[in-house]
Amino acid sequence: MEQKNLVKLVKDLEERLANLRKILSKYGVNSTKELLLKIEKGDLPEHPTYEDYLEARSYELEAKEILHEIQSRLREIEKAVISA
Repeated sequence: MEQKNLVKLVKDLEERLANLRKILSKYGVNSTKELLLKIEKGDLPEHPTYEDYLEARSYELEAKEILHEIQSRLREIEKAVISA
């Protein structure tokens, strides 16, 4: 049961990261911070770039949450194996 949950979490993480990379590559940047900086400096148009930034930031935050959940589950598994 736990393994299926982890597999789904990893797939969800991969999906969020792929979507994030797609947006970042569209603007030739490596991070959401860099994208926002280029918008603020006027290097990129505010519209629709800012909307894409918000979407990318959402994917980034979701990926971090999923990664945290994966790490938590792995710690639980590690404890179960050590105590077995």
